[in-house]
Amino acid sequence: MKGRPGRILKFFRLSGREKSLFCEAVFLQFWAGLLLKVVPFRLIRWLYSTRQFQTPGSAKDQSRHNVSGRQTDGLQPQSERLNDIRTAIKRGAKVSPWKNGCLVSSLAARRMLRWRRINSKLFLGVTKEKSGKMTAHAWLLVEGEEIVPRNGDYLPLYEF
Repeated sequence: MKGRPGRILKFFRLSGREKSLFCEAVFLQFWAGLLLKVVPFRLIRWLYSTRQFQTPGSAKDQSRHNVSGRQTDGLQPQSERLNDIRTAIKRGAKVSPWKNGCLVSSLAARRMLRWRRINSKLFLGVTKEKSGKMTAHAWLLVEGEEIVPRNGDYLPLYEF
């Protein structure tokens, strides 16, 4: 219970947009974790499959919406939106109850990006540790930029 008051104060110090993104990230991580527990992975793969968005024709529409999906007068560059989502996912992962945090975070971030019509690639990979143990990891990229980091030399086995 020692760290809880500090976390709550940090939350109230966030801007409205950051609070909204944090709540969205926490909800989506909780949802993704539940799906992984009760739904076969082939169905999850289908639910989170790649759906490419046309950016040239919809650039005008995209520029009018900020990260929370609300219409804005100004423009928010995509790199800023990606950074906001990356930060929200990291914050949400700190309160997530799931063991497989990288996959849950990648699925949640993918859903957040899809709602904002931003294309992404989700990777599942493995590496062999010095002890000989195999370790799996999931990471998410948007145009080469890591949203959920790769964190190591993982061999990509699957991409969607």
